[in-house]
Amino acid sequence: MEQKLFTKNFTLLVLGQASSLFGNYILRLALSMYVLEVTGSAAVFAGILSIATIPTILLSPIGGILADRADRRNIMVALDTLTGIFVLCAAVFLSGDNAVVVISVLLVILSVLGAFETPTVQACIPQMLAGDNIIKGNAVVNQVASISYLIAPLLGGILYSAVGLKPVMYASVVCFFVTALFECFIKLGYQAREFQGNVLSMVKNDFSSALT
Repeated sequence: MEQKLFTKNFTLLVLGQASSLFGNYILRLALSMYVLEVTGSAAVFAGILSIATIPTILLSPIGGILADRADRRNIMVALDTLTGIFVLCAAVFLSGDNAVVVISVLLVILSVLGAFETPTVQACIPQMLAGDNIIKGNAVVNQVASISYLIAPLLGGILYSAVGLKPVMYASVVCFFVTALFECFIKLGYQAREFQGNVLSMVKNDFSSALT
């Protein structure tokens, strides 16, 4: 009997991704518009964003290792919860005097968390689905990302123009917490993998295995 594509686990994952990506995109657009408004320079935000991408580039391989060795459901729940908490803290402490610093730190933190989130989500799909549904599942997740990328900036721009930055940040916090709630109901099997030595040796061995 052929497995259906939208199982309970995969449906929850897709709904969570839709909420998380929507929150991410409206947040990033609002932050860029705010920095441009405060500084009058698009180059400032471009520089901040460029620096913030460095953790993603450096940490994504480690995120893949973590996704292979840890409980993926728990990783996703923890990451989205932490994202919501950090955005909430940034919104609370944000002011005209410290805006650029707070936004810069927030973007770096989001980059670090994203480096672990993306490979974990990708690793969940083969665990949830089988056969041709793995390809279909990846296509669905990518489609959700594309739709969010098209719709969220438009809505984010309208929200920012109407209510300002902080309400948009609070809206994104709700999105991240909703995502974490969806992910709490995902059920994935997990069996801890044993390793000898310290964490550094484990990372080195996993890198070597991935390259061979």
